[in-house]
Amino acid sequence: MKTFYCNRCSHLVFYENVRCERCEASLGYVPELAEISAFEEAGEARWRSLHPRAGGALFRQCHNYAVENVCNWMIPAESPDTLCRACQLTRTIPNLGAPDNRLYWYRLEVAKRRLLYTLAALGLEAQSRHDDPEHGLVFEFLEDGNDGEPVMTGHDNGLITLNIAEADDAYRERVRTAMGEPYRTLLGHFRHETGHYYFSQLVAHNPRWLKPFRKLFGNERADYGKALTAYYRDGAPADWQASFISAYATMHPWEDWAETWAHYLLIVDVLDTATSYGVALLPDDPGAPTLTDRTPVEDASFENLMKRWFPLTYALNSLNRSLGMPDGYPFTLASPVVDKLHFVHRVITAAGDKSQTREVEAPAAAGTGAVKKVRRTARAVAPPVAPLQAEPIAATAPHKRAARRR
Repeated sequence: MKTFYCNRCSHLVFYENVRCERCEASLGYVPELAEISAFEEAGEARWRSLHPRAGGALFRQCHNYAVENVCNWMIPAESPDTLCRACQLTRTIPNLGAPDNRLYWYRLEVAKRRLLYTLAALGLEAQSRHDDPEHGLVFEFLEDGNDGEPVMTGHDNGLITLNIAEADDAYRERVRTAMGEPYRTLLGHFRHETGHYYFSQLVAHNPRWLKPFRKLFGNERADYGKALTAYYRDGAPADWQASFISAYATMHPWEDWAETWAHYLLIVDVLDTATSYGVALLPDDPGAPTLTDRTPVEDASFENLMKRWFPLTYALNSLNRSLGMPDGYPFTLASPVVDKLHFVHRVITAAGDKSQTREVEAPAAAGTGAVKKVRRTARAVAPPVAPLQAEPIAATAPHKRAARRR
């Protein structure tokens, strides 16, 4: 993720911020610009952007920003929507009457918005069910029922369900330890489950990709239920690290793809952040890893990404060990895993159509009645969203889902 600054005082701010810590300006994310903007009140629940690319355009806060305090995205003032593009993707939220559920909802939305930022940067559209009832993406954040039936985090034809307990750090750490996983985060869950979604969208019905997919990952037509039972009965093969990014990836080709997809998004996001902050490795020892390349990740070749990734992870793990923390990157990438990551890169590059440019509408300056035309690459353009007024509903019943579980 790139670096953001307050437009009023130039102070460094984060993607999740709603207020500048230096000048106390109100902040919000403008998806049309892919930027955090400072805002000043303009009356009638409208806010004027101070971002130089916005031209003084007026916006409103997403309902979940203004009322629920779990969002920081903005909506053009003339839009009939009450929910931003990110919040429109969430169909079911936790019961807010239960202790800690609002905090869990906030954490889930933060992770989801980070995922959407990366997908948009790579040119991958996240159409909602409102826009595409048959193939659109939708999220449900559910909790275990009183009858003891657990909610299974998973994907089912564009519907991604997450157990809100995953937003409880202590619970997630217990599960991570019990499952023998080196890495388990909310953002990781979102990346993994959207991997299933984009497999169905980009690979499953595309003759161009199916043959090379099966060569690398195996036959996705293998019985998933049997594979699931076998994995939880027998575990992963002893030598799984020679060919897979994680033990769970050995369970079925679908899971191998989803784990690899999630890992590719992790690599791109971390490299993008390091590049944006100007991180460089210039050791005195000429034999130590160096890192000076600052090619934007969306323009980088796969070879360029890998060349930069390995020295960065060496430095990351060294820093963590100096802090007395576990390795920030507890993975090894064997050659077959790198080949799989390369395949994901090719699929995303083709889907993002990075060479295409088009004219898109930027917010009009207040009072001008004009629309500014901006030339942007396709990867920076968020999909249009039709009006949506309904607010999310709270989950009141236990939910069962067994598809593609984690």
